Amino acid sequence: MKKVISLFGAASIALFFASCGTEPSTEEVTKTDEAVSEDASQEGGPSGSFTLSSDESMLGWEGSMVKIGGISLYGHNGTINFEKGMMTMKNGKITDGTFVVDMTTITPTDDAYDEENTSENLVGHLSSPDFFAVDSFPTATFVVTGMEGDKIMGDMTIRGVTNPETIEGVSLDVMDGKVKAKGSMTIDRQKYNVAFSMGPGEKILSDDLGLEFTIIASADEAAM
Repeated sequence: MKKVISLFGAASIALFFASCGTEPSTEEVTKTDEAVSEDASQEGGPSGSFTLSSDESMLGWEGSMVKIGGISLYGHNGTINFEKGMMTMKNGKITDGTFVVDMTTITPTDDAYDEENTSENLVGHLSSPDFFAVDSFPTATFVVTGMEGDKIMGDMTIRGVTNPETIEGVSLDVMDGKVKAKGSMTIDRQKYNVAFSMGPGEKILSDDLGLEFTIIASADEAAM
C-alpha cells in the first residue's frame, strides 16, 4: 500500500510542475525515485503465520555477581528449551507472537563447578522458590506486542509476574521456508520476585539476568 501511495505521490508532483509550466529537476526526480524504492523495499519479506521449531530454538541465560569495571569475576550461563511458540509476520516484520519457555529444562553450560558446588546443585537452587519456583511456575512466556527497527517489544511473564521488555539487536534471516530470529535482552530479576541474595560477607549477586534468543520458525502453509 505504501508503494501505491508513493507512486501516486510521485505522479502528483510531476502533474503539479507540469500544470505550472515547470518540469521537476533531475535531483527532485531522483529523490522521488529513491523514496519509491525505499517504500518498495519495506514491503519485501515474508508475511503470514509461523510455528516455532522447539528442537532448533533456544534461550540462553547468564547470571553473574555484581560487575566491577564491567567485568564479573564469577557467574554461570546455560540454556532453557522452548516449549512452543508462534508468530505472525507482515512484510518481513514480526507483528505479534507468543513464545513459551519450559523452565524445567534449565541447563548450565559453563564449567565453574567443583565437587562441592556441582551443576546439579545449581539447577536445584535455580528451580527452587529462591529463584524461579519451577514447581509452581513451570513455564515463562514472552508475548510480542510490536517490532520497530531491530527491536521487538513484548510482555515477559516469569513466576506469574508480567512486565514489558524489549529484545534488542534483532536479526532476521529467511531460509528454506523458515525464519531465524536472534536477539538479546537484560532483565531485572527483582521485578519478577526472583529476589534471592547472598549472605553477609558473601559475593553480591547481580540483579541483571542476560537472555539471548534464538528462534527458528517454519511457515504455516503458504505464509511466504
